[in-house]
Amino acid sequence: MKVDLKQRWPSLFPALLYSVSSTSARGQSLAKIIFKYLLYAIVLANLRGAPVVWHWRVFWPIIKYNLQFLAFRVPNACATLLNRGERARRIAGYIDKTSPVGVHPFDFEVIYRSRVSVDESDFNMHMSNSSYPKILDFTRTKMATHLFPHFLRAGGVVPIASTHFHFVREIPMLAKYEVRAGIGAWDEKWFYVVGRFVTKQKPKSHNAQQSSSQVPPLTKSESDLVAKLFDSSSEDEEDIILHTIAVARCCYKLGRITVPPSVLMATNGVCVYPHEVTMTELDPTFTGPLDGHSGFSVESPPHTWTHHARNLALNPRKLREFYKGAWRQDPTRWWDSAMGADGPVEGKLKERLGICKQLFEGMDGVRQFGEPVIM
Repeated sequence: MKVDLKQRWPSLFPALLYSVSSTSARGQSLAKIIFKYLLYAIVLANLRGAPVVWHWRVFWPIIKYNLQFLAFRVPNACATLLNRGERARRIAGYIDKTSPVGVHPFDFEVIYRSRVSVDESDFNMHMSNSSYPKILDFTRTKMATHLFPHFLRAGGVVPIASTHFHFVREIPMLAKYEVRAGIGAWDEKWFYVVGRFVTKQKPKSHNAQQSSSQVPPLTKSESDLVAKLFDSSSEDEEDIILHTIAVARCCYKLGRITVPPSVLMATNGVCVYPHEVTMTELDPTFTGPLDGHSGFSVESPPHTWTHHARNLALNPRKLREFYKGAWRQDPTRWWDSAMGADGPVEGKLKERLGICKQLFEGMDGVRQFGEPVIM
């Protein structure tokens, strides 16, 4: 049977048009779905770069500490409503447990763990150099909540003056890493925070061993710098790879008043080893040099905590006045005893302080390169 297409064309055209439009609609719908999920993936990959996220990551350790203190204080106040003595004992016990009592300044270390996200990476699929200062900000805030909780509770802030980075090797995108921060040194004004960006590799991983062998090892001067600023020598672990060393110079302020680092550390319970404690002749609570290298602890606290710092920590008003300048009128200078001033630790402090100062003195020197010459 012969079909005349010319006669049936008017009836076939609507069906053909519907088929084309239906295919086009399905294609548009599929394109919308792909675009929607692609947009979701881009937003999710760059979530850490969204507005307010940086502020949240910086201030979360402080918020967490305050929430924990509030969670303890409110139930404790309700449970000891009619017993002020029991309430004071519980608060004293909480202050002891949340303070770095007996921690040696050169043994202290805080670890910030994270992963290199897409928004923190550059076009080489490595962690961008611009991301290191941001991560160091998070680490310094966490360090402050562990080392100076009472200073933050009194309303103190930690402004940063300058930072020096020494890039050793790159951190791949999506890799897990740690920032291990400790105390480099201090003087009457400045406090030097030294952080190491490190990753862990599997000891028996062939790919990890091959990738680590493709980067040059630390030079002798770099190894000496790490060894002098860190006593834990964790770089000697086989599964640890050092990527970057950062040194930040900070000061601690309450309002416009700068609080000396030695005062700050001692009022929060930090103290050198018993045999390194030095006597301040005007402090009647000091009984003389102590024996032992095990260090102080919450169970065996130093006299600078039991006779001085704890009383200040239990009275926020007095602590705030002390930070604002009352320490200048204290003739005992008990914080010098806690920090081992003029004792065995003094030589080590001067050596580390010299290393840190050299970094920033060099940077201060190049500032004159861009200054105009007045004829």
